Amino acid sequence: MKIALLCDSLLLQKSLETYLKGHIVSKEYADLIICDKRSTSDKPLFLVSHYKNAELRVPFTKAELFWALEEFYVKMLEREIALSTKEEMKPFIAKLNKKHHDKISKLAKKII
Repeated sequence: MKIALLCDSLLLQKSLETYLKGHIVSKEYADLIICDKRSTSDKPLFLVSHYKNAELRVPFTKAELFWALEEFYVKMLEREIALSTKEEMKPFIAKLNKKHHDKISKLAKKII
């Protein structure tokens, strides 16, 4: 997963850079953009803020970030594969979900 950061909050920006080291790319190459304010973009926006409709509410832990990103990413992939039938998508989604769940579980275990 390639992620671009677009945050007004310097503290949030630096925290996300630390947590997501190795996944951060420029906006043009990103699969999604993490931001702290809604804006217009051709890429999916993952909102991190105090707002109720945010994908991740502040404050958060590294594990919570990865869980929320996994859920968002799976939903994003589901929308992209909408042309396929639901039955064809189930094994693909289950495989991706397991792969990301395993990665996030390993990261969470390192934190705890």
